[in-house]
Amino acid sequence: MHIFRNLYFLGLLVPLVSSIPIDQSQTQASNKVERDYIIVLKNNISKRELLSHTVWAREINAKFLRKRQDSGLVQGIEPAGVKKVFDIHKFKAYSGTFDSETLNEINKHKQVDYIEKASPIFLNEFKTDLTDEWGLSGISHKVPQFPTELNGTYRYDDSAGEGMFAYVIDSGVNIAHKDFEGRAEIGYDALHPDSKTHNDTHGHGTHTAGTIASKTYGVAKKARVISVKVIDRVEYKRNTSADLLDGINWAANDIVKKNRQNFAVINLSMAISYSRAINDAIDNAYKLGVLSIVAAGNNNMNVKEENSSPTMASKAFVVGAIGANNRRWIDNDRIGSNYGDMVDIMAPRENIMSLGIGNNIDATSLKSGTSMAAPHVAGLACYLRRLEGLKSPEEVTSRLLQLAQKDVLDGASLKGSPNLLAYNGNGL
Repeated sequence: MHIFRNLYFLGLLVPLVSSIPIDQSQTQASNKVERDYIIVLKNNISKRELLSHTVWAREINAKFLRKRQDSGLVQGIEPAGVKKVFDIHKFKAYSGTFDSETLNEINKHKQVDYIEKASPIFLNEFKTDLTDEWGLSGISHKVPQFPTELNGTYRYDDSAGEGMFAYVIDSGVNIAHKDFEGRAEIGYDALHPDSKTHNDTHGHGTHTAGTIASKTYGVAKKARVISVKVIDRVEYKRNTSADLLDGINWAANDIVKKNRQNFAVINLSMAISYSRAINDAIDNAYKLGVLSIVAAGNNNMNVKEENSSPTMASKAFVVGAIGANNRRWIDNDRIGSNYGDMVDIMAPRENIMSLGIGNNIDATSLKSGTSMAAPHVAGLACYLRRLEGLKSPEEVTSRLLQLAQKDVLDGASLKGSPNLLAYNGNGL
C-alpha cells in the first residue's frame, strides 16, 4: 500500500538543491531573478523560530538592496524578498525572490535544511468527445459488466457525503453553478491572497469539483466544496510550485483549525516536477490527519520514472485511470495513465461528464485524464466517511482498498499498477 511506502493539471520538472548554485558570471548590476525560491527549514524549528528567521531573511534582503543602491547598481525590478510563509506540523518554510548574495547568506544559515527553485505548474489539456457519462456507474456496479452498458445508473446511499468537505486545489471552482446547490464556497486564492473571491478561468477545477460533489455528476452529492485556487489561465506562465505549496498550506491549516480532519479530503489533480518541499508538505499534513488524493499523471510512464510531485510523497493516495473497457487508459505511447507500484487504486477517467464554466450556472463539460480519476476517489472518501463514520486517513484509505473490486481489470495493461477498481460497495 503506497501510503506506507516512500504524493495531476499535470506537468513539469524542478531542480532540487541542498545548496543553491549561483551563477558567478552574473554581475551585481544584473542581479537577475528568474523565479521564486522555496526555503525549507529543519524540522525541529518552532513557530517562534520560523517567525524570527523570516524577519532575519527580510533584513538580509534589504541589506543587499541598500548595498546595490549605494553603489548605483540597482536596475529594473528588484527581488521582493520573503513573500509567503508555510507552517504544516514540522514543515516550516517560506518562499520569495532573492538575489544571489541573499540566497548565499540564507543557504549558510544553520536553520536551513534545503532550498529549491520554484517550478511552473502546467495543465494538461484533455480531449473532449461526445459519449455517455459512465464514471459513476463504474464505481457503483460489479464488473464484468462494462460501465457503458449500465445506462449511466449510479447506486449510492442517500447520506451522500453530507457534512463532509472536499478541498479542491486547482484552477478555482465556479461556485455559482446551480448543480452545487449552494454547497461550494471560496476558500483561498494563492495568486491573490488578499482577494475574497476568485473565478475559474480554465474549467478544470470546476469539472473536478463537480465529479466529487455536484448534484448530477458527483460521487458525494451532498458534500461541500472548498475552492483553493493555485493556477489561472490568464497568469498561467507565472504560476509556480510556490503557489501550489501556498494552497496546500492554507488547506491543511484550515482543515486543522476548523477540526475537520475526520470530515475533509484534499484533491490534487495536478503535478509539478519532483519537489521535496511539496512532498514534505503533503506528508506533514497527513501527520495532522489530513488526507490528500492525488492523480497519477497522464504521461504513460512509471510513476517512479517520471518522479514528479506530489505523486512521490510517501503519504499521498495515488489514483491511476481506466477506460470504459476496464483497461488502463492509454491514448498512445506518450499519453495515458501513469502506472506502477506507486499507484494505490484505479478509477474512471475517460470522457467524464461534469460541470463547466461556459455560461456560469448550468454549463457542462466532458474531459479525460487522471485528473478525472482522482476526484472519483476523493468523492468516495467523503461518501464513506459519512456512511461508515471513518475517521483517520489510515481508516479511509484502508477501507477504499478493502472495498475495491479486485482482479477485474485487464492485468496486462496495468504494468504493475494494482488490479483494484474503486468501488462504493453499493452495487449489484
